Amino acid sequence: MKKILLLLISISPLLMSNESIPEKLLLSSKAFTDNPYLYPVYRIDLIIFSHTQINEKDKQERFPQLEKFIYSDDLLQLHETPHLLVNREAIKDGLIPNTQVIKSIELNSQLTSINTQEEVEVESTKPLLPYEYFELIDDKNSPTKKFAKRLNTRKNYEVLFEGSWFQPLFNQEISSPIYISNENNFNGIHGELLLYKERFLHSNLKIRLSERTNEEQSLSTINLYNFNSLLKLSKVNNRFVSFFKSLGEDVISFSSWIFRTKEFSPVLSSKESYLLINSNYKDLFEINQQTKMKEDTFHYVDHPYFGAVIRVSQWEIP
Repeated sequence: MKKILLLLISISPLLMSNESIPEKLLLSSKAFTDNPYLYPVYRIDLIIFSHTQINEKDKQERFPQLEKFIYSDDLLQLHETPHLLVNREAIKDGLIPNTQVIKSIELNSQLTSINTQEEVEVESTKPLLPYEYFELIDDKNSPTKKFAKRLNTRKNYEVLFEGSWFQPLFNQEISSPIYISNENNFNGIHGELLLYKERFLHSNLKIRLSERTNEEQSLSTINLYNFNSLLKLSKVNNRFVSFFKSLGEDVISFSSWIFRTKEFSPVLSSKESYLLINSNYKDLFEINQQTKMKEDTFHYVDHPYFGAVIRVSQWEIP
């Protein structure tokens, strides 16, 4: 009991110093922690490009004036720098099970030492992805990069965003969108992509094309959340609950009260989740389209001034 109290004391400043996570993210991370095999992992491929040559007929078309973009409050972050979970030689030879444990979150040393051996034994039975979830894949020979390269060689297109990543898919009720953004010296894109699975796969792309401007634009801020960190914190919370349950009914009531409080809900570092939107770009056009997806198929989302290609493919365990 003394050890667990010391642990609560050590973790409480971390938990109380930041804002709470949206409930949808808590539900999805807990659901995936408790039953990962119920939520298959998919590889997502996304390319967003602008049309450099516009038809005269399209130039005459009138588009609605855009209001300020309102982001979802449960946005997930795409990480540009991947943390390889297996070495490069293993990736080339094919993914194989190993005993490496994902460690992407910084916690108090006392906290990370809880049941370490137990975690290794559990993780060792699962084949690992070559990347963590929501990390942009660094693979120059991927079909997506080759597709993007072909688009860039044509005069009619300019690729503004190209990326691939792994993620589990949930039902719509507990699915959260991913923040998408990129820019060059002339144009930029920003928005969000929601992917979920009911009877079929679905995507909801809400993205804007913008141009660099000297006009003063209003600043906006958003919070981005790290799904891998949420999984780690969810596992820690499960261990706390299991510990309290082993102590009896009175302590169960105490633990339930603790984990219902705002102060003890999982949180992320504010430095990691806080983002200031660039004010040097003015929004011009918007794509807001829902699409029913087929696996392993490129789906084209069109607009007279820009477009996107999305593919969703289930990751097959080797």
